[in-house]
Amino acid sequence: MPLSKIFPFFLTLVVFICGCSSRPNANKEIPIFLLKFKPDSFAYPVGENDFATEKNDFWDKWYNAQDFGENRHLGEDWNANTGGDTDCGQPVFAAADGSIILAGDAGPGWGNVLVVEHTAEDGTKVQSLYGHLNTLNRNEGNITRREQIGTVGNANGRYPCHLHFEIRWNACPFWNKTGPGYSDERTGWLDPSEFIDRQRDPARHW
Repeated sequence: MPLSKIFPFFLTLVVFICGCSSRPNANKEIPIFLLKFKPDSFAYPVGENDFATEKNDFWDKWYNAQDFGENRHLGEDWNANTGGDTDCGQPVFAAADGSIILAGDAGPGWGNVLVVEHTAEDGTKVQSLYGHLNTLNRNEGNITRREQIGTVGNANGRYPCHLHFEIRWNACPFWNKTGPGYSDERTGWLDPSEFIDRQRDPARHW
């Protein structure tokens, strides 16, 4: 085959391979139609600042102890870097502006739970869930991004203290409800950190 024909084919193959390798993990891809919120509309629900890393790196004092999808997990478990129950009673913040859909004791496996609905300008909706809370600061009405909504708890002594945090869209079979926390079927649930990071302003430095 002439070199003039081989080179374009080789170049196309290289571009294809590079493009595929740069894609995020398929389990973490976010449907494009859900990315309709303004940049920086969402923040992390723990820590002194609105951004945290999932690693236990002591930079932001928090880490993701059990990731989305790990052990069939439908959310993320956020713990203080200091370990044990040292995060008991630490503040939990709303991830974004929204309205409270559900608040209260959801039973032995959950303890206090808060579910907040967030709506983009085009009407796109997602919900955030905050589980195992020790206390609830709010149980109804509208809330604002990073407003304190409660404190980290242990589901009435069932677990070591941590925050179970979920992000869902309306394909979730437990929309407006607490849900199972773990499942093989993850349709309707989103990777929380991936979603928040994709919403952040790319021009912003962290």
